[in-house]
Amino acid sequence: MRIEAIESAYYRLPLEAMGDAGHGAIDSEELITVKLRAGGLEGHGYAYTIGRGGRAVHALIEHDLAPLLAGRDASDIGPLWDLMWQRLLYVGRGGAASFAIAALDIALWDLRGLRERKPLYALLGAQPREIPAYGSGVDLPKPLHELLKQTEGFLARGLPGVKVKIGNRDAREDETRVAAVRKLIGSRIDLMLDANMAWSADEALERGRRLEQFNLYWYEEPTIPEDVSGHARLARELDVPIAVGESLHSPHEFRRYVDERAVDVVQIDPVTNGGISASLRALQMANAAGLKASSHYTDELSAHLLCAAKNPVYLEKHAFALDRYLEAPQEVRNGRVRPTDVPGTGMRFSAKTLEPFRR
Repeated sequence: MRIEAIESAYYRLPLEAMGDAGHGAIDSEELITVKLRAGGLEGHGYAYTIGRGGRAVHALIEHDLAPLLAGRDASDIGPLWDLMWQRLLYVGRGGAASFAIAALDIALWDLRGLRERKPLYALLGAQPREIPAYGSGVDLPKPLHELLKQTEGFLARGLPGVKVKIGNRDAREDETRVAAVRKLIGSRIDLMLDANMAWSADEALERGRRLEQFNLYWYEEPTIPEDVSGHARLARELDVPIAVGESLHSPHEFRRYVDERAVDVVQIDPVTNGGISASLRALQMANAAGLKASSHYTDELSAHLLCAAKNPVYLEKHAFALDRYLEAPQEVRNGRVRPTDVPGTGMRFSAKTLEPFRR
């Protein structure tokens, strides 16, 4: 199974205007696709960004990682991840390097599934299961009436949970918006809040205490991911579970959070974490520590990965949904999703739909 060829492409996909406290305004998504050929089969992978940095990810694949993997054994997924990580160590240890590694790692897992004729969840040693899904918008700039309309849409889809962005300068504005959403959804729907790293640990603690009254399911990324001790303090002092993971770019970062008891809900994203291999290691840490698991974006891949979690609580249905660009978009039934049963990841992009956005 020697790697014969690796082909990558870059696309810029338009989004409706949106934003959050940590990343600012967002109006596009960058998509980097990978096709990796070996043994007469073709594995598909991808990475995404929120509109910035995608060219760097694509360049790392084209100029550094594809030549590195050429001719190597595609079945050695773990050793190949280690090799890519090591060779980009000087400029990497996360960031764009992890996104580039992820695209190739995903393609390697897909190829393995095709070769063994097994879906991804089976390759991970898991059984298929239904995972509850929650609705998630990148909605901080939305006026209150639009936020409530979005929430009504989540309820109409039968989703048992919804998430709201927070991080306004005026704490009272956040409280007004969260109170209105809680009133709309009632007590039986779970409510998550996402600060997107907006505050210092001190401010996040003060804001969290003011928001606890709304019976929150979790409090997500309250401060920067580098502040592990700050997250540990919030986990100790608040009565709201702390959720992190989308901004952790390697298993090594997850290790610190788990060891320092700085997280209650481990959120995986096989693109931002550095690949399926990296997210799987994060889930294994969560399992060993008895922590809950959820996901960020990457709906289709995470439906497989969360089957390997002992306590998977939710899968995120994100505002950036790739549905219109996929040959077979993920289905939500009765507020739940299941992994696909086809060999590999089951993800295939529509070349015809993507082509106008190729750059």
